[in-house]
Amino acid sequence: MSTLTGCPTFIDLRALAIDLPAGDMPGTDAFTSGFHPVNLSSGPCEIGLLALPDGQGETCEDRGDTWIFVLEGKVTVTDASGALDLAAGESFGVARDTPFAWSSDGGARLVIMRYLEGPSGNPGITRIDNDAELSPSNPPAAELLLGETPSCRANTMFASADEAFKCGIWDSTPYQRTPIFFHHCELMHLLEGSVTFVDAEGREATFGKGDTFVIEQGAECSWDSQVDVTKIFALWRKPA
Repeated sequence: MSTLTGCPTFIDLRALAIDLPAGDMPGTDAFTSGFHPVNLSSGPCEIGLLALPDGQGETCEDRGDTWIFVLEGKVTVTDASGALDLAAGESFGVARDTPFAWSSDGGARLVIMRYLEGPSGNPGITRIDNDAELSPSNPPAAELLLGETPSCRANTMFASADEAFKCGIWDSTPYQRTPIFFHHCELMHLLEGSVTFVDAEGREATFGKGDTFVIEQGAECSWDSQVDVTKIFALWRKPA
């Protein structure tokens, strides 16, 4: 598990959340008052942490399409279509302009990635199913690989109306890749396996099952996974 919290390439969000103060301010929207942004380059997105207090409340996601991951605790969110019960390690997408209620017995720590520039689509909340069926997806380009071509699969379950921001599940057999420049920004939570990154300055971090981290836009780093990897992803990529 990495403890890098200030590296300008890959940032360990779980380590950052350890001393996070709760957003327990009476009369305020906990999703607004308790949001702590992480200082990094993330394109037209903001990434932050939230310590949701014990109790219940209401909010409206009126700033952008948003991915919310439960780092610790449990939370229930309810919109016009019904309720979702989420435990640690689970996540959901919230479309822009979606009002929803929340409740938490004992409080929860959340990771949030919000795409600020997308157009309005259809309001609603969508569970990112960790056990969803996956379909074959394109492996890394052959010229980047340092060994055999991996077998990759994915399932995108939530996307902004312009499809620049996507969230879902991805897995892959082991592979090694040369460093690439991240024109995009990606937040990951590893459900299985581990991966080691080395950036252009020689900084190295290994993340394993249960870790939650982000690789910022503008980073340049390699990938080395010696075992199968499964991850939840929240990804912003500029449309072609």
